[in-house]
Amino acid sequence: MVFVLVLAGFTTGGHPGDKSKRTDSPSAVRPLEIVFCIDLSGSTNGLINDVRDQLWLMVNMLHRLDPAPDLRIGVIGFSRPSFGKENSYVKVLSPLTRNFDFIASELYKLKPSIEKGDQIVSAALRSAVMDMDWSADAQAEKMIFLVGNGMVTANGYDYVRYCDEARSRGIPVHTFYVTKSKNRAQELPGYRRIAGITNGIQTEITVNKADTLRIWPSPTSSQVILNQQINSTYFWVGPDSGSCRKALSAADSGAQHTNDQVWMHRLYYKSGPQYRDAYLGCDRITTAALTPVKSEMASANTLDNKLRELFGKREEKRAKLSESFDDSSLNSLQKMLVEEKFSEESIFYRCVLSIAYKSWGVN
Repeated sequence: MVFVLVLAGFTTGGHPGDKSKRTDSPSAVRPLEIVFCIDLSGSTNGLINDVRDQLWLMVNMLHRLDPAPDLRIGVIGFSRPSFGKENSYVKVLSPLTRNFDFIASELYKLKPSIEKGDQIVSAALRSAVMDMDWSADAQAEKMIFLVGNGMVTANGYDYVRYCDEARSRGIPVHTFYVTKSKNRAQELPGYRRIAGITNGIQTEITVNKADTLRIWPSPTSSQVILNQQINSTYFWVGPDSGSCRKALSAADSGAQHTNDQVWMHRLYYKSGPQYRDAYLGCDRITTAALTPVKSEMASANTLDNKLRELFGKREEKRAKLSESFDDSSLNSLQKMLVEEKFSEESIFYRCVLSIAYKSWGVN
């Protein structure tokens, strides 16, 4: 399953410090790849808040799938004048990645609202289909979420070509029509057609819609302290170290200053096993701990041994943070999503997760 989020300033080849990898055998872990292709024009003001504020909740719920996926997410933004006319106002904000801190940090750089921008859906689709580093694994579950409104024919019928290409590659395009537009009757059929051509699902969402569901209690002081202690253990090295340090700090700060629920989803994610090797390649401690060492060298390399001890202490802190969470509420949320028990489904993350569960075969 592929969700693509495209973030400014990164190429599709990867982002600084993204050396994370699964230690499992590739044949044993099925890839799930998601690309969010999001309209950031004035008519969808508030959408960027939904994507970045609900990122950690979606990541946590997707990691709970059975069997657990090798999850990568990418993001593409379109319809912002600052993205450049020469680029058809489309920008890859983040390539497909396992390090979601980079996604969050780039999303927090974007202003939540902006004036009118040209919506060239065909160019956005082309980038989502053609520019992402999709997995070659035949078992990979891939998908694009195209979220926006406006006429999809702003650049003629080029969008059909990229819909056909997506279908040929086994990538359904699920379209979320943002209902703020006054021209729904004229615009909605185009989004239905895109989903229909690619074997996707079309739905409508309301951006910035209040979610009354509360998953977590307020964060405790001990959880906040544990997070600070974990952050203090990173030993940033290499040419990408600055970008890595800023990504972690920005993802923490953005979540903490949004609201308690977003901050707790973020802390829950950091306490889980997927975060262990997020900064492999630009954190000396992680690299020393997770890089195989020849047995005859292990006793002689006292520095790496010391670094591995520090990594062990960090993991103890993360385990303690994990123990502070009662995830029974997440179990209940998953059950409600699978059984479609929500009376109101127009909230962004609920629509994403419901489709993802169906595609993964959860029942």
